[in-house]
Parts: sequence; structure tokens; C-alpha cells
Amino acid sequence: MADWDRVKKEAAKILREFDITKPPIDPEVIARALGVDVGYANFKADIAEKISGFIRFEPLQIIVNKAISPNRKIFTIAHEMGHYLLHRDYARSANYQVLPRKNEYSSEEGKPEEEQEADCFAAELLMPACMVKEYRDYATLSELARIFAVSDKAMLNRLKSLRLS
Repeated sequence: MADWDRVKKEAAKILREFDITKPPIDPEVIARALGVDVGYANFKADIAEKISGFIRFEPLQIIVNKAISPNRKIFTIAHEMGHYLLHRDYARSANYQVLPRKNEYSSEEGKPEEEQEADCFAAELLMPACMVKEYRDYATLSELARIFAVSDKAMLNRLKSLRLS
């Protein structure tokens, strides 16, 4: 069962440790400060449209697809950092899979719990509730997305999760 409290606490801990009080949050700087290298690669054509990135441990590195949008890169780094902080055993195991990007999962093929938690971590890190609430009354959805350096869709999902939309 997903441990949402743990996910939120881990994201809040990072924000405190790095004294982050204003958006946008740069997960690449945080990852590097935690000792996780971030590299960019040109993925083969057959997977470039499906894979945003992944984490590996030998050497410790988040690999990001060069072809994705800047906002997707930011979310991908934060998501993979979530795996690093929350799921090291899983990410090192034979069960870890680099999954294709997709936003909808049928009930038969539900998104794995670790992936849900990594998504939640990325949202909590990049769009902290207190900061989103601070700007919400002064900016449109697209403006909020720009302020936080995320996609409109990511911001809309965050607003929904915070019951602000």
C-alpha cells in the first residue's frame, strides 16, 4: 500500500534541507547535491517517444531523454529522485522496470505503487502545497505552470490533488 505520508515528508525534508522557499525548484541541482549525477541521452527512435528517463545505480545516475520537453525533463528528474530516496531496494531489484510514459492505466494494469509514489514525490517537490496556495489567487493555470516550471497538465493535476481547482 502506498505510503503517501512518507512521500510527502521526504519531499518536505528536501525542501527544508536545501532551504527552498520559492519556485521554481531545480531538481537537477538537488540530485547533484545528493550525489546523483544527471545525464542526458539520445534514446533510440523506437523508445524515444515512450521513455522519459530512468535511474541506475552503477554508476549512480539519472538518465533523461534529451528529446522530451524542458518541463518533462524537470518532472522526470524529480520522479527518478523519488525512486532514489524512496525505493532504492526496488530500483536496484529485478522488479524495477523502465516504464513507458502513459497517463492512463486500466484497472487490470494499474500503475505500480512505486511509480505512483515517485509521481507524488515529484509533485510534492516541484509544486509544494504551501507555495501553490500562495500563488493560486494571483495566477492562471498556465501562469502557475510557468512559475513552477511544470506542464499545464502537471499543475492541473496538482491543483486537483490539493482541491484547488
